[in-house]
Amino acid sequence: MDDHKKEALKKQKKSDENSLLGFEEKYSALFNSDPTYKIIINLDGKIIDINEQAAQISSSRDEIIGKNFTELKQIFGEGEDPKKYKEILSLVLAGIDVEPVEITIKDKSGSNKWLELYPSLLEKEGVPVLVQIVAQDVTARKEAEIQLEFQSYILKNVQNPVVVTDLDGKIIYWNAASESTFGYTSEEVEGDSMAIIFPNITEDVLLKILKGQVRRKGSVEYQCQKKAGPLLWMQISINPQLDYKGDVLGYISVFNDITSIKRVEDELKESLSEKEMLLGEINKRLKNYMQMIARLLELQSIYLENVDGSATLHEGQNRLKAMLLIHEGLSKSDDLAIIDFTRFVNKLKKQLMGIYDLENEEVNLKARLDGIMLDVDTAIPCGLIVNELLTQSFKNAVNGRVLDMNLTLGLDNSGHYKLRYEDTSEGLSGGLITENSDSMIIIRTLVNQIEGDMKISPNHPVVEISWFNPEYSDLS
Repeated sequence: MDDHKKEALKKQKKSDENSLLGFEEKYSALFNSDPTYKIIINLDGKIIDINEQAAQISSSRDEIIGKNFTELKQIFGEGEDPKKYKEILSLVLAGIDVEPVEITIKDKSGSNKWLELYPSLLEKEGVPVLVQIVAQDVTARKEAEIQLEFQSYILKNVQNPVVVTDLDGKIIYWNAASESTFGYTSEEVEGDSMAIIFPNITEDVLLKILKGQVRRKGSVEYQCQKKAGPLLWMQISINPQLDYKGDVLGYISVFNDITSIKRVEDELKESLSEKEMLLGEINKRLKNYMQMIARLLELQSIYLENVDGSATLHEGQNRLKAMLLIHEGLSKSDDLAIIDFTRFVNKLKKQLMGIYDLENEEVNLKARLDGIMLDVDTAIPCGLIVNELLTQSFKNAVNGRVLDMNLTLGLDNSGHYKLRYEDTSEGLSGGLITENSDSMIIIRTLVNQIEGDMKISPNHPVVEISWFNPEYSDLS
């Protein structure tokens, strides 16, 4: 062989070696970058190679390579029987397919892991040469399965009906409490839409409720139908069923029977309706009685020849009409114990203008009442006090002179109501300021009733009254 041929063969050999080296490098890169655990075993069961992922099981590759895989507890897991893996190896070498095998291991950090082993036979030209074990980390899945088993145990023993549905609203779980409550066995309803227990809800509407309630959270109330028997009112809490990745698999619905609560609510509503009807009738009759008394006083005053006596009856009639206004304000209020005092004063002004035959332009009443709402115990005496003050101004007004009055009512920081009335047209001077006048006696009696204080300025007719708001101590 000449030198030329020798040189060509040498170059070819070098090229083949480089190609083989390149292939081995590519194989090694792919082998070690695989995220699964890979273990290569010879036909005698001895480990001859592992990838980088599998090497994480032990402190070093040397602890694994060269060892028999059936006797290495880091590989098959503590407590596993080595005979089991010898049997698996025998089956693989015989060309028999082997089902995946689950094992538990401890990695070098001491953490428990679940692996699923897939053994396979590697052949060359039809002859077995090696065994490859591919192991996949299924720890997250196994932990989720254990969690689901635990949840299933809880659901079986919980006292409330619990129904689990898939994303289409089909029942996949129906606990014992659901069976006893609704009368269906789990076999009867499995695979059916949960709409089976909702008499007025279609499957499409049910899905909207499930999806919407998961977003809103909280609970909803619906009537549910038993297999046999009356409808049940249920409070339902709906939550998503998640897999170990956090993806929604379906919906978990927990039912709470509130039928008895609803029954009590209905009875209370019916009772309240009856009481409101009776109260309305009482108010109507009371109004009629007060109107009758007012008419009787009016008739009585007609036949009285004594002017003072007739005037007294008229004033008594006017006081009764003021009480009727207060009663009307209470009966029309949403809260039967509270009266809108601003509305009462406006109506009282119009009523007195009619009694004393005065026009709007003859009366200038500036009222600043701050939207005060008074309870019945305060509204009646306070309303009668304002009636006495306005009546005196209207009754004693100077002919041809416009009535000019200021009325304020507010609540100060110490919890005291402050009522101030001023008559710049001197209407008060005609009769109220006299200490022993009927109006003064009535006002003092009413002020004492609300445990208040009163100040009067005779020279410049001003009446100031203050009393404590008993609700203030509760608010503070």
